[in-house]
Parts: sequence; structure tokens; C-alpha cells
Amino acid sequence: MFIGVMMMKNFTLSRKRTFYNYLLITGIILSSIFTGCTEEKPHTTHIRGKIINPKVDYIIVTDHDQLNDTLPLDERGVFAAAYEGITSGLYSISYPGEYQSFYLEQGDSLSLRANTKAFDETLAFDGSHAKENNFLINLFTDIENGNMALLDIKSKSPKLFYDKVVEIKEMRLEKLRKVGSKNKFEERFMDFAQFIIKLNSYYELERYPLVRKKNLYMDPSFQFPDGFFSHRERVDLDMPKLLNNYAYRPYVNALVSNLAYKKATLKNPNEKINFKGYSYNMERLKVIDSIFDDQELLNIFAAGEIRNFIRSRKSAEEINQLVEDFLDISKDQTTNEEIAQMAATYMDLEPGSKLPNFELRDVENRKMKLSSHVDQLTVLYYWSIQDRDYALGIHDQVMDLQIKYPEIEFIGINIDDVNYDTWQDAIANNNFRNSKEYQLYDKSVINRQLALRNSNRSMVIGKNLTIIDPNINLFYYKIETTLLGYINK
Repeated sequence: MFIGVMMMKNFTLSRKRTFYNYLLITGIILSSIFTGCTEEKPHTTHIRGKIINPKVDYIIVTDHDQLNDTLPLDERGVFAAAYEGITSGLYSISYPGEYQSFYLEQGDSLSLRANTKAFDETLAFDGSHAKENNFLINLFTDIENGNMALLDIKSKSPKLFYDKVVEIKEMRLEKLRKVGSKNKFEERFMDFAQFIIKLNSYYELERYPLVRKKNLYMDPSFQFPDGFFSHRERVDLDMPKLLNNYAYRPYVNALVSNLAYKKATLKNPNEKINFKGYSYNMERLKVIDSIFDDQELLNIFAAGEIRNFIRSRKSAEEINQLVEDFLDISKDQTTNEEIAQMAATYMDLEPGSKLPNFELRDVENRKMKLSSHVDQLTVLYYWSIQDRDYALGIHDQVMDLQIKYPEIEFIGINIDDVNYDTWQDAIANNNFRNSKEYQLYDKSVINRQLALRNSNRSMVIGKNLTIIDPNINLFYYKIETTLLGYINK
């Protein structure tokens, strides 16, 4: 308006002309004002970044709603993508073994950088809302460290534990308010960050009964202090987009575990809960079914539950029981078929059954059957170039065990879908020449036959490929006692 007044002072002609010029100037001013007020943000949102020491050649960006994009990494580990008209909010970036939340608004140009050797510790953002996202990463690290520290006071009374959790929550919220005010964080982001902080405090309260040595639910006279679990009435879990919140899955898992723990205890108040047994895990499935109406969330958590149970190598009867319970609540046919196949595979690998006689390639690039290399007690350990730290660790461990137990044959099997030269380069570059090394010919077949979730699996077999132990942990602190037991059988 100040500009308009100054310009009008220059017009001293007729009233008619002055009036028309007044209309013209007023129109320009109003047009300028309304254009500035209604100017839309850019529709295109850019995400780019670099992954150092990549194990695979892609990352996934999703909002668990409309966006689910697999972004390829080039030979330098660089990726880039552009999206039109996205919804502002929390998103997820995932990478094998890693998962993190980040904040994004329509029109942003955000870049990130991370090293796979310490993903969370090295993840850093630049560009639009970099300060918000770097705050989220620092908050994540603070939460992880704080969760470990709270275990030190798990033996304290529920009231003292509750007060400490509330104190930590309020300190984090106050820090958020100060940082948000200083950096002018938007209200939408502040709401997301506050919910992360609160949800983590609820996680701490839910896991408290689980980390205690004594089962608090065994004492019918015991009462938690007022407000200890009041958060359950305030949190609506039934929204898939909450999967973008890195505090969400830990909270849900703790809630499910705690509720199942209480239910299983009340059913059998004089029995110690077996967390790997059918009864407790059946209660977990029931709880998951009761807290979710959304089928996507129900299937994600229920399928995760049944997979973990199958992998824990319970009896075939218990696996069948829990799979039947799962199929009663799951409506996802694809997931149901995958679970049924996984269960059948694990049951086929019971001790005493026979390992499939799969095909291998040796270091001379010759094709042969596994049976041609097994004529005594043998440990098979699987490794992958994509998990170099594990590959190095397992080879070091095997080298030590080979010296101590010459009665056992140790065979390393590479499961990567790479050509012979790439595999040989990996062996040479990592100093694996002193061990017996072979490579799978068809990884897809072996995945079906052995249900390999990843490379971190080892097994003990005897003559005629008879399975002795389908899933041995070579890093177990009593591994030598275990191996001696097999030798002396």
C-alpha cells in the first residue's frame, strides 16, 4: 500500500484519467498481493544421495501408502529420483538390514549420505529440511542409547521406573521445543517429532514387565501405579503410515509381547513362560489380531510373528499348530502360501532327515554334487559378498575351529548370484584361500530348499547328508562344547 500512495502522487491530470490510473495501479497492487498469497509450492520433489560401501545396488523409499519406489544405485553408490505432488510427512528409507525415517515436504530438494558400515551413525542430510532430518537422526541415536541405559534400572519399582521414563520424555520434548524455536521448525514436523518421543516412552513402559527377572503378573495382588499403561487409550495404532515412524514397530512389538505375557501368565499362573513355546506365541497372534482392523498391518505383524517362530526350530507339531492359527486370521493369499512353504521347508530339515544334494562349483570352476565332499562329520557355513563383515568373521572363527577340531570338515559355501571370476576375486581379496570354498550353482533353488533368510546360517551334517543340527551358531560361547558333543556321539 505504501508503494501505491507514492505512485498516485505523480498523477495530476483530469479526474477521469486520474480515476483510470487509480484503478490500474490498484489492480496491479491487488494482483501482486494475491499472487504472493496464493503462490503454490513446486510440485516436483527431488531426493538424491550416496551410499558408501553398498552391499546391494538399490535402496527403497516409501510412505507405506502411495509411494513405494526402488531406486537403483550406480557404480558410485549414487541414486536420484523426482516425484510429483507428494504428501508432506514422514517417509522411510530402507536398505538390507537398515531402516530409517525422514521428513519430506512437497517441493523439497533433499540429499542424504550414509556409510553401510555404520548406517545410522553416518546418515546425514543436506538441502531442504536438512535440520529437521538431522534432528531426527540425532534423536534416534539418543533414544537407542537411552533405551539401553534404562535397562540398568529395570529392577527398580514400577513407580520409580515410570517417573524416570516421564522425566526423560519431558527432557526430550523440551529440547525439541528449543531446537524447533531456534530453527523455526514447522508445526507439522514438530507434531511428528513429539509423537516419536512419546511413543518411545510408551515402548519403555510396555517392555518393563518383560525385562524383570520376576514375573509381576504372577502376583495377583500386584498393581501398577496409576497412569502406567494409560497411553494405550491415547494411541491409535491402526494406521499403515505409522510404519514410517521409527518408534512405531518397537512399540507395537513391546505392546504385543506384554499383553501376551500377561494373558499367558493368567492362564497358567504357576508355570514359567516359555517365550519360544507355542502357547505364548499363540497368545501373541491373538493380541495382534485384536489390536488391528487394518489388514495390511495385521498381516505385517502376524507374518513376522510366524516367521520368527518357524525359524526358532520348534517341533513340527507346534509349527503346524501356529501356522493353522495364522491362516485363521490372515487374508493375504500370497503371504499364506509363502508361510506354508516356509514351514514345510523347515520341517523337512529336522535332525535325522536328509539335506538336498545340491550342485556346487569348486575353485577350479568344476560342477559337482554336495555329496561328493561329505564323508565325515561336516559343518556347512554360508556366506555372501554383500555381508563382508560377517564373511570375514565367520572365516576367522572357522579357521580357529578347524585347528582345534580336525575330526570335523568345515566347508564354506558362497550364496551370491555372481559369476565365477567375481567369486574368485572375493576369495582372493579377503584371504579365504586356506579354507574349503564352494559356490552354489542356483541360489533360487537353494533358498527354497534351505529357507535361507540370509547368509548367516550354518549346519552340521554327517555321512549320506544326514542332518545333525540344521541351524548351529558358530559364534555361540559354548560352541566348542557343542561340537565335542557331536564328535563323541
